[in-house]
Amino acid sequence: MKKYKTYTLVNLLGLAIGLACVFLIFLYVQDELSYDQFYPKHENVYRIVTHSKMGDRVGDFNTTSAPLAPTAVADFPEIKYGARVVFRSNKLFIHKDKKFLEDSFLRTDSTFFKIFPRPFIYGNPETALRGNNIVLTQSTSEKYFGNRNPIGETLQLEGDKLYIVSGVIEDLPHNSHFHYDLIAMLHFSADQEDDWFSDYMQTYFRLEEGADFKALEEKLPDFSLKYFGPKLKEAFGIDVDTWLKSGNEFRYYLEPLSKIYLHTKARSEVEPMGDIKYVYLFSLVALLILILACINFMNLTTARSFTRSKEVGIRKVFGTNRTRLIFQFYTEVLLMTVIASFIAFFIVELFIPYFNQLSQKELSTFLLFKGVHLLYVVAIILFVVVFAGTYSALSLSNFSLMTVLRKEIQKGRKGKFMRLSLVVFQFWVAVVILVSSLVIQQQVNFMQNKKIGFDKERVMIVDRAYRFSAEERASLKENLLRNPQIERVSYSGMIPGRGTNGWSMFGENSGMEDMINFRLMSIDNDFIDLLNLELIHGQLDLEKFVTQDVYIANESAMKILGYEKQPEGRVVYRPNIEEGTRETIEIMGVVKDFHFGSMKDEIQPLFLYSSPRSYKRYMLIKCKSSQLIKTQKEIEKRWNKMTNNEPFVYFFLDDDFNKLFKNEVRIANLLKIFTILAFFIALLGLIGLVSFEMRQRVKEICVRKVLGSTNKELIFVLSKSLCLSVVWSNLLAWPVTYYLMHQWLSNFAYRIDFPWYYLALAFLISILMTLIIVVGHSVNAMKMNPGTSLRYE
Repeated sequence: MKKYKTYTLVNLLGLAIGLACVFLIFLYVQDELSYDQFYPKHENVYRIVTHSKMGDRVGDFNTTSAPLAPTAVADFPEIKYGARVVFRSNKLFIHKDKKFLEDSFLRTDSTFFKIFPRPFIYGNPETALRGNNIVLTQSTSEKYFGNRNPIGETLQLEGDKLYIVSGVIEDLPHNSHFHYDLIAMLHFSADQEDDWFSDYMQTYFRLEEGADFKALEEKLPDFSLKYFGPKLKEAFGIDVDTWLKSGNEFRYYLEPLSKIYLHTKARSEVEPMGDIKYVYLFSLVALLILILACINFMNLTTARSFTRSKEVGIRKVFGTNRTRLIFQFYTEVLLMTVIASFIAFFIVELFIPYFNQLSQKELSTFLLFKGVHLLYVVAIILFVVVFAGTYSALSLSNFSLMTVLRKEIQKGRKGKFMRLSLVVFQFWVAVVILVSSLVIQQQVNFMQNKKIGFDKERVMIVDRAYRFSAEERASLKENLLRNPQIERVSYSGMIPGRGTNGWSMFGENSGMEDMINFRLMSIDNDFIDLLNLELIHGQLDLEKFVTQDVYIANESAMKILGYEKQPEGRVVYRPNIEEGTRETIEIMGVVKDFHFGSMKDEIQPLFLYSSPRSYKRYMLIKCKSSQLIKTQKEIEKRWNKMTNNEPFVYFFLDDDFNKLFKNEVRIANLLKIFTILAFFIALLGLIGLVSFEMRQRVKEICVRKVLGSTNKELIFVLSKSLCLSVVWSNLLAWPVTYYLMHQWLSNFAYRIDFPWYYLALAFLISILMTLIIVVGHSVNAMKMNPGTSLRYE
């Protein structure tokens, strides 16, 4: 190692970079797989998911009805505890002169801590969730009360609601599929407790030890028919069998708690979920990069076979047997791998802040030395020793004394085929990762730049506009529009990218058994113009927006109703469950389809709904491009004056909407890094192989020069076999890459076509890199004096 410093440096660097990549990916994958496993008895906890089909709309939803949990606990002895969970955001809590907006306020049943136990710092978990009690996390408690015991203190929810602090628990770790800062009891009226059509809460069960959740799941269809069927008949006059025969579906199934984060199919999660596909993807990338690093090590070891052959020959002359030689070479590989591992740990520690920023994680290098993780690290090191060391030990220890004296080290077809096969595999891996990275990045760019049907630029959103009365909203809008930097102001209950409400309705010449679930977005008279939505049928009567209910459909709604050819004057019917009647809704206009959700899903049928009574949470402000900061400060000043300095929360619509595909952006950024490193490792291996080839063919080069070959001819001869190997690696990589990316793109309803030119680009990059390395080594070989090289022949 001291004598051949360059070889040692290159070998250690390639191995260390490969191991660093593997360690980073290992930390990432382990974190993804660890979600919700910190809860005691987490293997007994399950969430109820509803699978439903109404019309053309099929989906899985994590929300259930209010009576489901207590009824299931009473009916099924295998369910030990049940808890309903409702998440609330943007709630103003006040303690004396402190006011904070809380985005993680959870309301639940008293059994919650039986299912999701947490260590209590203050208070008793058995009595904490009762009446008007509220439990705080440690960080939230410190925010309001400092480091003192807050038991018995009060918090006021905006309005008149007072809560008494009854407990303080440790903060939840990041690897939970939901988080909360404050938690209080759910309270229901008698009507709500019997409302099987409500679907705004999540339901979790903890089963008895040893209970078979699959057996319980098989009982759920009969359970839903037993309770949901009569309510359907009572509310809509529809027999459940008739409803099902119409093609509708409704059933419950159970999701294990530890599977929710990566495997759930349910929509409308409170927090972004992961995807098991990406865990598989990065695990595969880690394995391939590790194999690349090992092959790189093997190639560089082979490149030194000339030097080591004499050593092996002399050792054999002095009586060393092959077993001891193999042990020696394994020991050398182990030493190199251990040194490379320490360098890899240093690289990981150096780059993990940047990696955390890209992956949005809180990973630490120290986790590699913690518990079972250390065993995995040792296993990775041993894999390198066995995989890379076996070829080196067996090939080097196999040299015979006569082979050494004849200088015939690795001249046979078998050795050449092995080396070229390694090059094919290395560039196969590099090309697959490169093209995959480019495709993912282009899909991300497509989602970011696709025309989404509305103008999201320069739209400032102010949250909590619901705290104003209708008169105050009108006054605020009038005052803001006096600012020359503000073009339009609107109020809405929802905005694109932040979910919608839903109503089940049916069209003309249809019955209640043919109900369709439509998405609903509450707006006002300026919403359509502010977002520049395209009205393709009807006219906007602004006066009607103020005095009556107005419904405007999108194209998808008209298509599913069968109204697209004759849209004028059409109606839909909404059942009135309480009165057993139906409400007639006139469609006043039609807007062109626009994306109000993820591009993984097709645009759903939507009604834009305006009513003097409708809930208005957001204030939308269309600003001019100049002086945005000054405009924001003026809006905040007016807000503070009208709300007595309540927290001012705002964001811009384009930034918020882009969060819908931030997971794909994160994956693309991570994959770009590993693509560069994979190519770098492959090139290091190629350098080793080219170095070996040049040493093998020095006399061939000299003879060809003596016989009159030009430099171009020599370069062609020397690069032909390697370039052919790179061609084969590309040809083998193309179908694999196409299959993988086709499967990934199929997750998106709106996606790019597979960009075939990326295959050509990867081919050109790999060929160009190969030629640069070959030419660089060839020039040095061709500069040698033929007489010097041929003197001893």
